[in-house]
Amino acid sequence: MKSTLRRSMVRRRRPVQERAKVTVDAMLDAAIKLLKHGGASAITTNRIAAAAGVSIGSVYQYFPNKHAVFAALHERHIRQVDEIMARKMSENEDASLDKLVEAWMDGMVESHAQDPELSALLQSEVPHRASGTIEFVTRLHGSFRGALAPHTKSFHKRADLDMLAFFTASMVDALGHAVVTGKPRGLSLRRAKAEACRAILGYLTA
Repeated sequence: MKSTLRRSMVRRRRPVQERAKVTVDAMLDAAIKLLKHGGASAITTNRIAAAAGVSIGSVYQYFPNKHAVFAALHERHIRQVDEIMARKMSENEDASLDKLVEAWMDGMVESHAQDPELSALLQSEVPHRASGTIEFVTRLHGSFRGALAPHTKSFHKRADLDMLAFFTASMVDALGHAVVTGKPRGLSLRRAKAEACRAILGYLTA
């Protein structure tokens, strides 16, 4: 039963040609518009077809049902986050611990600030793990661990790098999202990022 449900959540095919990719992007953009106007319940394959200006058959080629659409929305967002975080890590390979944490937070905030409304909706409205997507912490565990390794002298002598990487990535993920979509009125983005970095560095160096 579970395997059948899992298969039903996966897109039937992935676009290969550029024209197909453009069509799929148009469908996902249409789904986002529906999501913003009416929540996840507003998303149906028929409505996506109408909003994207394509036939229902074209939608079914890639999205057999709304669960496959949810999966694709998460996957596209994940790709964007991973690309930005990879760039930030590459740019700060030799940075101090303070600058490294600041870069991580800048990357996560940049990821969500591109479309704060969508980020909030993906968190609250669209079912998570629609296609078994791997969590941010798991995906980037190795990268965080490697980046923290040169700074072991700053940590407690009994600190475990795997544990530090897990909790640091979790904090970056949660705080980065909160800074963009949930910070109190009157709190500037700059101050919110600084406070988030202070919390993460406090954990790492306590």
